[in-house]
Amino acid sequence: MKKPRSSREEYILIFNATTLIVLRELNRLDIIEKLRRTCRVKVVIPQSVENEFLRAGVELNVPSDEVTIESVSILPIDIPRSLGEGERHAIALAYTLTRELSEDNVAVVVVTDDKRARKKCRELRIRVFGTLGLIEFAKKRGVVSKEEALELLKRIPDTSLYITPELLEEALAKVRHQ
Repeated sequence: MKKPRSSREEYILIFNATTLIVLRELNRLDIIEKLRRTCRVKVVIPQSVENEFLRAGVELNVPSDEVTIESVSILPIDIPRSLGEGERHAIALAYTLTRELSEDNVAVVVVTDDKRARKKCRELRIRVFGTLGLIEFAKKRGVVSKEEALELLKRIPDTSLYITPELLEEALAKVRHQ
């Protein structure tokens, strides 16, 4: 028997390093904590992603003591080694959780700006979005105002994230019309 679905979907956001780096550059890692606290969002950061920051000498200061750090020892599916360890582990976690929670009202999302990782997620039918999508997600849930979201999007070209002007304009238009 299927469990009854609630009217409000819960989210598990599995972060890769790319989006965390951009949020850090924007000085807005607080968005992650605000999503977790106010929007029924669980944040998952694979241990391999945490290790990437540690190897770079950067402490990942995600403003929450309830962020779950998960470790992946065996990948449940074939994920190309051409992807970094963080991407592979984020995808593996999402794949596993998506199958485990398929009957529940939980959306598992990989948050990455890596184009190849996003493509693999789509192949595996895993929900995925990047920094732009995370900003839109936060705006839709009232974590940031329309003005804040637009300002963050306009600052994206000043970060390490490469996006085309067309993609940026598309994201700006979506937020303007929400």
